Amino acid sequence: MAIATALYLAALLLITLFTDVNFSVVGQASSPVNAQSLAYAPLTLALLVLIYCAMAGERPGFLHAWYTSSPLIVPGLLFLAGLAAALPHAQDLALAAKDFLRWSFVWLVFAPVTRAVCSSERRGRLCARIVPVFVATFATLTVADLALGTGVVRWLTGEEGIAADGRHQSLYDNAGIFAGMLIVAFPLALAPALTERRLRAKLPWIVASIVIACGALLSGSRAALVAGVIATITLGVLLRRRWLVAGTVALALAMAAVVWMGEISGPPSVARFSDLLEQRGSGRHSVARRMQIWSVAGELIERSPVIGWGGAQLRYHQRLGFNRAHNAWLDAWLDGGLPALAAMALVTAIVLRRAWWTAMLRPERWMQPTHLALLVSSIAVLVGWTVRAGIGGRIDWVPLFMLCSACWDEPGADAGRAEGPPEARMSCMSAEAGPH
Repeated sequence: MAIATALYLAALLLITLFTDVNFSVVGQASSPVNAQSLAYAPLTLALLVLIYCAMAGERPGFLHAWYTSSPLIVPGLLFLAGLAAALPHAQDLALAAKDFLRWSFVWLVFAPVTRAVCSSERRGRLCARIVPVFVATFATLTVADLALGTGVVRWLTGEEGIAADGRHQSLYDNAGIFAGMLIVAFPLALAPALTERRLRAKLPWIVASIVIACGALLSGSRAALVAGVIATITLGVLLRRRWLVAGTVALALAMAAVVWMGEISGPPSVARFSDLLEQRGSGRHSVARRMQIWSVAGELIERSPVIGWGGAQLRYHQRLGFNRAHNAWLDAWLDGGLPALAAMALVTAIVLRRAWWTAMLRPERWMQPTHLALLVSSIAVLVGWTVRAGIGGRIDWVPLFMLCSACWDEPGADAGRAEGPPEARMSCMSAEAGPH
């Protein structure tokens, strides 16, 4: 398991560092390789290592836990079935087939490897905390660019770290991708900042939370701000920290009042809220374009409500310059029809049901800081999905897959029954059975 964990951590680094950045193959500058795909290699190797261990008899219950007892196995199969059924409708069959293979990797490799690696509380905690460390590091580059005016990002990458409209984008060459990273990472950093008991352990997470929040302000993403506010309030409710809920609500209301009362020339995310109210600038333009693409998506769905149009085919059905509909559920419906929409609805229901049970029933292991961080991060992803094109981004699925790892299975789940006696089933699958 140590080898698989190391490979998985390498994949997380690639996902958070290289998303949406293109590198050219040596000697073939005309054939770029999307560097996010580099994560396929360590994830595939991790799966092979885990399958070998399972076949060797060291962890015979793992295959069962990966593919039959996971809460996400049904949504995954539904999603893939929808994409497969829509292939004949695709205008670009090669692109649709490539998208189907990409999603097959997400559901049949990325998801089970996450479930296996995070099947113990110790490993799950490690993986959940390494993600905000990576993202906070990249957000620090943006904060340094603003504070020092030294062009750190330009020095590292040769590209400007600030877009033409003033939005900071760190290493990603896309402010929206940067915002997606921040949406996932903020709750994962905030949870330990609130739950660690020793100041020495708490302080780094406080700093990381502040840096990520500053990155959200500088990214120009209103979705990141809204997701951050909702995540903070949700975490405050789950932890029963009334001061946190009250303070966050007061801060959000104060910010809304300032935006309402006049023009804001401050952080890009706040300024773009002001643009929307004033009906001017990039803030209004982006909302208008989203409304346009949602209208086009609705028309396409009316023409084919059951069978989708094929993976990544929206670009061929409109001239607005969009590749995605900027809404996860519309994107799924367009690509894979009703089966894919049902899959996304099930994923949403899994997260919201778990949030309800955690808040109302408060089972002991679900009140662990790691589970709370993953739960709130998953809720933040759902919030971001309402307006972002992030459904295809690996980073969005990281907290969702970790949340549905065997470590946090419900009492009496099949994965637990496969692992041992009742006293063992009531805890996470142990990592102390020996390294693989």
